[in-house]
Amino acid sequence: MNDVLTAEAKANDIWGYNPLGLDGSRVIDRRIYVDPAIYAAEIERIFAKTWLWVAHESEIPEFGDYVTATVAGRPIVISRGGGGRITAFLNTCTHRGAILAAHPRGNSAGSFVCFYHGWCFDTEGKFTNAPMPVAYGENLKKGCYDAPAIRHDLFAGNVFVSLNPDAPPLAEFLGEAGPHIERYTSRHEALGRVRWLLKGNWKLWHENFRDNYHPMYTHRTIGANYQGVTIQGANIDLTGGHSLLSFPAQGNPDTVRQMMRNITGKTPEGQIGLRRPTGNPDYRHNIMAVFPNLDFQFPMTGEGGGYLQHVIPQAVDRAVVEIVVFGEAGEPPGARQARLDRFLDAQAASGKISGDDNEAARRCSVGFGTVNEVRWSNMDRGQEPGREGGKNDEYSLRAFYDAYKICMSDALPTS
Repeated sequence: MNDVLTAEAKANDIWGYNPLGLDGSRVIDRRIYVDPAIYAAEIERIFAKTWLWVAHESEIPEFGDYVTATVAGRPIVISRGGGGRITAFLNTCTHRGAILAAHPRGNSAGSFVCFYHGWCFDTEGKFTNAPMPVAYGENLKKGCYDAPAIRHDLFAGNVFVSLNPDAPPLAEFLGEAGPHIERYTSRHEALGRVRWLLKGNWKLWHENFRDNYHPMYTHRTIGANYQGVTIQGANIDLTGGHSLLSFPAQGNPDTVRQMMRNITGKTPEGQIGLRRPTGNPDYRHNIMAVFPNLDFQFPMTGEGGGYLQHVIPQAVDRAVVEIVVFGEAGEPPGARQARLDRFLDAQAASGKISGDDNEAARRCSVGFGTVNEVRWSNMDRGQEPGREGGKNDEYSLRAFYDAYKICMSDALPTS
């Protein structure tokens, strides 16, 4: 523990010289959003070193099923093989480099055949054959041409990978986030994914789900829902770079109804307002972020499904957002369709919520053109000591940047 505290203290010194007069743990140097050298260091020091979510096992239920992903710029395959075994390997033909699996999801029928020259690999990425092999003589030793395996592990049905052989065990890395993930996804199945290109730095998207200060101002529906409501909830640092936003079911359907009347000219029908008290004091909505790029949005109990999202860096000013929707196994078709319709209405690229978040990231990205004149961002909300504050505080954001600075250390400028 003393080593961890020392590392955190040393990391916070990196931004301790800021002109805002704040502790280094409570500010952000905006150069981290725009500097290509810092971005390159993030890929190798964070994304190539830690555990990253890539799939849920329910997405690849049958022999030969696979999904593809990108980890620290490396294309990978996650595949279901013989005996139900899940494996992960680099998505590249060891002959001339072409990717073996060209689609986000599919079934290999037991063999990945390279589009370029027809080299063949099994469901674990092991080289099995090449057309006209006689021409290679004795030099085609199969063991030399296996697609390199990637370290992977399962947790509550989720597949995580790491390029780092020295990374701690997955359960240890997840720490206090682990029990929450078990409640969220262990008894659910993935229903599908949506993805889009974010015009902004990857951290802008991930920060958004550690920030419960913005919703009532950025999202008109949420803002109306909170009119006349006493704000409740917690903002918690789970340590290890992970965090939790947890808040009760509360809201004001009357102001939401009026807002929708103002926008559409029509009186909405049916249930309005997602946070009307339920009568169950244990019901809370959770938004849990896992370092460095993953978050889960589920009811605290995990009942009823939810979704996770992760953001995949593409360049210093570009990233892919991908959201996976979860439902309860065996739920009626009508309930499942209603779930998907509600999700797409709110959380797809042009949804009522995600569309606003995209615009917020875009506006920040444009504003960062002033980084030479306005270099520092304030991250000081919440003055109580410890790891937990009120719903609108920034303990979650500071948890991310504590871990971020430890990973990045001397790759960040100190002046």
